[in-house]
Amino acid sequence: MRRFPLLLWAGLTLLLVAAPPAVGAQPANQIPSPYELIDAVNALRTSNGLPAYTPNAILMQIAQAQADYQAAIGSVTHIGPDGSRPYQRALAAGYPLAGDLTQGGFISENVFHGSSVEQAMTWWYNSPPHYNTMMSTNLVEIGAGVSGSEGSWYFTIVAARPTGSSGSSSGSASTAAGTRAPTAFTTVTVYPNTPNADGSVVHVVQPGETVWQIAMAYGVSEADIMRLNPQMGTFIYPGDTLLIRAGHTPTPTAPTSTPTLRPTATAWPTLTPSPAESPTPTRVPTAAMPRSTGMTTAAVILVSALLAAGGLTLLGRRGHK
Repeated sequence: MRRFPLLLWAGLTLLLVAAPPAVGAQPANQIPSPYELIDAVNALRTSNGLPAYTPNAILMQIAQAQADYQAAIGSVTHIGPDGSRPYQRALAAGYPLAGDLTQGGFISENVFHGSSVEQAMTWWYNSPPHYNTMMSTNLVEIGAGVSGSEGSWYFTIVAARPTGSSGSSSGSASTAAGTRAPTAFTTVTVYPNTPNADGSVVHVVQPGETVWQIAMAYGVSEADIMRLNPQMGTFIYPGDTLLIRAGHTPTPTAPTSTPTLRPTATAWPTLTPSPAESPTPTRVPTAAMPRSTGMTTAAVILVSALLAAGGLTLLGRRGHK
């Protein structure tokens, strides 16, 4: 009696182990298949009454190469490593591209960086030029590529029409509520404007231009254009003015005041009195007398003195008499 529950439990365990994983439950580090992108695009087309795109080996090759290049540089771009554009890469790979090749032919490319196929499809669906790539009535073949690692994937699809193809314009598009009718893909030449004095670049949308064509012409990403033009919304129309590059706004700097040097008073020279020198008496030179003359004079004086003394003596004696 106890063996039956045990056998039942063992059988259920084997079924759970052998059961395939649920769709969309792949590990984050497992790279999505490019064919998941193609299946998602074709599911969108058929749900709107359009025939599915046919996978093409050359388009698969160039789409994968572009996905690998974006993963290598870490940025989404429609420009190849050699500066090429989608139609140039298709022609170089040998794809028989239909249409006016001077205008780029009938080809369109979608790129996206994100974590899942569902995220890429949602973004493309809500972007008119990317929506046109998936829902075009002029394009009939498709290629896809995925590259990256650990949930950071670069998705690329390339849809085109080869020469000799009549296109898929016979399909009818549903216009039920919530569904947009597909717009035929057209190729125009975008002529970029020159920068303004402050370095800003402004573009006026012309008939037939799309965001991705404008982005390619200026060498910027569509995400940058959308970021700089939040007023753009979902659609662009002829006559809309788009800011492609912001200008260089100089940071205001407070003027540095230069101090005015006041003249320094120059001190008048101070007269320092010099000590008065005491006059040194000048000795009057005494005329030198000859030696003989001096002796004579002395003798005369001596004789005169003797005579005077003698006279006084005589006078004194007479007085006593």
